[in-house]
Amino acid sequence: MLKLLSILPFMLLLAGCHPRPAGLTLPAEWSRQEAVFLTYTGNPDDGSTTVRVKAACEQLIEQIAPHLKMYLLVNAEWNLDSMLRVFKSRNYYTPNIQLVPVADLFSMGVVRDYGPIIIKDPRGIRKMMRFEWDYIGANFLDPDTAWQREKNNTRDVYFNQISQLLHMEVVRSPLVIEGGEIETNGLGTGLIVDSFNRRRNPFFTSRSVDSLLKVSLGISNVIRLSEGAAEDPAPWQSRISGNIYGCGVGGHVDEFARFINSNTILLAMPTKEEALRDPVKKITYDRMLVNYKILSAAKDQDGKPFKIIEFPVPDVTPYDIRIDTTDNSHPGASIRWDYPELKHGDTIQFLPAVSYLNYIIMNELVIVPKYYQPGRKGSSDRKDLEVSKLFGQLFPGKKIIQLDPTGLNWVGGGFHCWTQQVPAN
Repeated sequence: MLKLLSILPFMLLLAGCHPRPAGLTLPAEWSRQEAVFLTYTGNPDDGSTTVRVKAACEQLIEQIAPHLKMYLLVNAEWNLDSMLRVFKSRNYYTPNIQLVPVADLFSMGVVRDYGPIIIKDPRGIRKMMRFEWDYIGANFLDPDTAWQREKNNTRDVYFNQISQLLHMEVVRSPLVIEGGEIETNGLGTGLIVDSFNRRRNPFFTSRSVDSLLKVSLGISNVIRLSEGAAEDPAPWQSRISGNIYGCGVGGHVDEFARFINSNTILLAMPTKEEALRDPVKKITYDRMLVNYKILSAAKDQDGKPFKIIEFPVPDVTPYDIRIDTTDNSHPGASIRWDYPELKHGDTIQFLPAVSYLNYIIMNELVIVPKYYQPGRKGSSDRKDLEVSKLFGQLFPGKKIIQLDPTGLNWVGGGFHCWTQQVPAN
């Protein structure tokens, strides 16, 4: 059985009461880390999309393992010995790699969003926060179906497994929260996207959400941004503009607004010229102007204004995809299901969930996206170099490593989504 330290009652919320703060905090990502989880998605025998995801994951393993312990969440059906032999043959630093076989791994999404989120109590003892999960906004699911009950049982087993692995107890919250939708400075200030959080938690008032974030993550100063980037469309609403479609979650803050220290926020902002040329960047530009105004008026937990740095956005031309109704593993399959007017043979433009701000901070490393590849339409080595220099200035003393996240972007995420840090004790 899970050791549930705290079940935050719905009845308190219905009565309009605020649960008493428990003193739990989510450390900032730049705090010292002991390890990192990675959802290792992809079997070599799977289709082309999964192969791209697998390749992106292996870039991360190669770069992170020499510096930090890695827990790789892998499909329980895979041959672990065979995987380790492959890693050794590629000269990955296997002493820092621990394979964690997980049942039904691919129904869970990715570890940043599915959990756990590692928090600390007032004594500095680490615990695992378990939020509720609605399968990335799949609000059409009936919680009383046998399928849903089976998935809930699978999640119980998973959290029990990770609890035993880390020797940490579990705290629960009734909020539906994905890790990528929260950005915190570790001192009590957090960024969320208001429209996104309301979709995930339609039965909670903003006041109730704020109270629960304070109790569960130590966020007492909640800053509600308006909307996310256009490159991150909601599931089942993947048309971005005209014939351009995408794949995303609908407003995760780690795609466009990130703390780099307790008082400085990076905000993804296309230039005016880019917004005039590109309909997707125009949508993002308009949304970020609103978010910029919100951040400019906001204060941190000590009443001080933030330093806001406008950050470049990637130059990636949408890919032409031909709809194939005979292949459900095809990248356009889910789009076809959502837009039945699309017929076999139709061509759409697909834009992956690209972002320079879906980076990872890990002790002395910062892993950041790059997009230029010879032959990749629209990609710019000039902008990648500019971004690398900016990160070097923003994180002095840290090693900046640029990797290509496109394989993960194709399925709606990035490096930050696929990983979850374990703060040091």
